[in-house]
Amino acid sequence: MGVFLAIAIGGAIGSLLRFYLSKFLQNKFGIEFPVGTLIVNLTGAFFIGLFFSYLVEKLDVSVELRAFLITGLLGGFTTFSTFSYESFNLILNGEYLKFLAYFMGTNLVGLLLTFLGYNVGRWL
Repeated sequence: MGVFLAIAIGGAIGSLLRFYLSKFLQNKFGIEFPVGTLIVNLTGAFFIGLFFSYLVEKLDVSVELRAFLITGLLGGFTTFSTFSYESFNLILNGEYLKFLAYFMGTNLVGLLLTFLGYNVGRWL
């Protein structure tokens, strides 16, 4: 199986898992707080760290399996896992200013663009 197919299959599975887990948790705990998304994001952040350290660094799994699990499955499950992994790597490499720019840019600019997109949608 090629890398692209591995990513596509993993992404489809991860997206479905995200949808059903988030929906289940929101139905169970209510919608006053986005607990489903929070748990999905935090779970994804944990598993991307686990998969990278164990499967990539210790077991040296194939490129296809790595692409399926990390890029596909966890990328489809949550993009937050990629964000946390990339932020962690910047810290590990001592790139503190790059980390701060990435962290603040992603969160603050992302929120600003969501606000902008929302208002453009209301204007259309």
